[in-house]
Amino acid sequence: MASSLPKPLQKKRFFRYFIGISSGILLCVLTFSLYDATLPLWCIFVLMGLYITTVTTLIITGYQRKLAKIETQHASQLSILRHDVKGILSPALLMADRILLNKTADEKTLQSAESIAQSIEKVAEYLKETKNKSI
Repeated sequence: MASSLPKPLQKKRFFRYFIGISSGILLCVLTFSLYDATLPLWCIFVLMGLYITTVTTLIITGYQRKLAKIETQHASQLSILRHDVKGILSPALLMADRILLNKTADEKTLQSAESIAQSIEKVAEYLKETKNKSI
C-alpha cells in the first residue's frame, strides 16, 4: 500500500517519529534521574513522557500534512504556469519561423526573427529543465 505523501516527505517520516518518541523518553529519563522516585511517581513520569510524545507527534504530523498540501499545490501551479507560458510563446515562435522562411524579408528582419526564435526556444528549454527538477 503506497503512501499518499510525496516522496520527499515519506523519507522524513522516520525522523518525525524519532523526534516525538525521543522527546518523551528524554523527559522521563531526566525527570526520573532528578528525583529519588517511588514506583507511583515513576509511573506518573512515564505517563507525562508518553503524553508529551503523543502531543509532539500529533503536532509534527499536522505540520507535515500542511507541508504536503502546500508542496502538492505548488507543483500543480508550476505545471499550469509552464503550460500557460508555452501557450503564450507558441504564436510568437510560429511568427518568427514564418518570417525566417520568407525569402523576401530584409536582412535585419531575418536577424531579428532569428533572435526571437532563439530566445523563445531558450525559454522553452528552461521550462523543460524546471519540469525535470520538480519531479
